[in-house]
Amino acid sequence: MQSMPNHDWAQYSLSMTFVLLLLAAALWWLSRRNKGFLLPVAQRRIQILEAYPMGLRHKLLLVQVDQQRLLLSVNNNDIQTLHAWHADSSSPVKPGVNDEN
Repeated sequence: MQSMPNHDWAQYSLSMTFVLLLLAAALWWLSRRNKGFLLPVAQRRIQILEAYPMGLRHKLLLVQVDQQRLLLSVNNNDIQTLHAWHADSSSPVKPGVNDEN
């Protein structure tokens, strides 16, 4: 088994450090650009609880913003609120489960 010369190890270490710094800079930029990108799900104020595709360009979204739930119709041209109601803390919606409110 051959060992690498010292200058190869130095070049490898320098290259690895550069890649890690580049990755850290990209994550920092994403977190600054998109607030909430790195927040845990429990701390996010806006959550998409469920999405139901109605066709190629149209879908229904069940969204929770703070303590309010919204049923939204989304297509390429606009977003319409179909229904809005206060979210019960006693009946959390789990993904894939229909809301009975």
